[in-house]
This record gives sequence, structure tokens and C-alpha cells, in this order.
Amino acid sequence: MDPARFAAELPGLFDDFPGSEHPRGRRFDDVIAGVPNLAMENNLALVSLAASLLGTGESYVEAGTYMGASLIAAARGNEGADLVAIDNFRFGPMSVEGRSLPAANRAALEANLARFGVGGATILDGDAVATLREGALAGRSVGVFYYDACHDYEPQLEALRLVEPYLAEPALVVVDDSDWSQVAGAIRDYLAGQPRARLLVEVGGSDAGQPQWWSGMAVLAWGGV
Repeated sequence: MDPARFAAELPGLFDDFPGSEHPRGRRFDDVIAGVPNLAMENNLALVSLAASLLGTGESYVEAGTYMGASLIAAARGNEGADLVAIDNFRFGPMSVEGRSLPAANRAALEANLARFGVGGATILDGDAVATLREGALAGRSVGVFYYDACHDYEPQLEALRLVEPYLAEPALVVVDDSDWSQVAGAIRDYLAGQPRARLLVEVGGSDAGQPQWWSGMAVLAWGGV
């Protein structure tokens, strides 16, 4: 993984980064429309770019898959990538920002992946922190870790720490919903205690007047600093 390349290429996905409402080509509107999700096209474009830059033998791992929108984005155009999803399928049902979101369901996730042509993904059924602690990623070199599971302060911070032994050198760690105070606090405290990580890109979401980025995203660079 090349974090510097990611940071350089991200603005080029948009006519006016980060102000554009959609990425160029609007490649993910079908995913937003067809899969229950908590994201916008811009978020999915960022995830897809990160996955496209995986090095040889590296994996894309996400914690908090729900119905598969971000996993589909990671797979799109990145055929052959090793994709891993961690979810305990306990989210929902609920209504958020006018979106009616059904309860998480593994069978529905697998059906969505099949409908969008995503094959071969590894699905790990369990709590993100517990799954990482149990060593489920042993043997993998994680080039991109995307965290969108429980955003309470403690599990967020713990997940960032627990994934470290599996991260490639260097790697990207993408954290969703960075507008939220508990997420921002966990990122701040993680970076304060880990000199091998640094904030690479941060994009504000609705709280920053940019609803096209949902609730914001932060991208950390691991290693190579």
C-alpha cells in the first residue's frame, strides 16, 4: 500500500474535492440505490480507491459490513482482491436520515454480494473487537482496514489497536463517521499514543456542511513514517 499515492489520487476522483456531490462518473449510484446503507457515493469512491491500491499479497478488511455496500465498492474494479468482512449482524432495523434500514442479515448480505458480482469474500460472523482479539486475521497482511462497526469510544479505540499486528507496512486505516465526537476522540487518542500512525486525510460530513460525505471519514497512514 502506498498512502502517499492514495492521498494524491483521491482529489482526482472529483471535479471539486471535497465539495462535489458525486464522484466523477457516479460509479456507485446503483449501490446506494440498491443496497440498504449508511453512506453516500463519495464514501464508496474513497473505499474503492483504497482497495485499488492494495499491494501484492495484501488484504482489504472491513469491520461493520451491514448489507455490503462498502464491500461491493471495494470489489468494484478490483477483481482478485482478497476481501474480508467482519459483522455480528445486530444492526437495525431503524430509520436514519430518511432511509428505512432493515435489520442486518447475513443471507441478505450474501444475496447482495452475489447480485453485484462479488465472489470469494470471506465473511467473519462476530463482534469486531472480539474477532480481532481472537486472531481471525492471522496469516493476512492487511493493506486497508476500514472500520465502520461500533463507534463507541472504547471499542473504536480498541479495534484500532488490535488490528496493528496484521497491518501491512505501510497500510491505510479508514474510519467512518469521523464527525461524531466519540469517533473523533478515539482517533485523537489513538494517534497521540501511536507514533507509527498519522492522520493522512480527513473529510468532514454533515456536521461540516458536507452531507455528500455522510458523517465524515478519516484516513490514517500506518508505518512508513
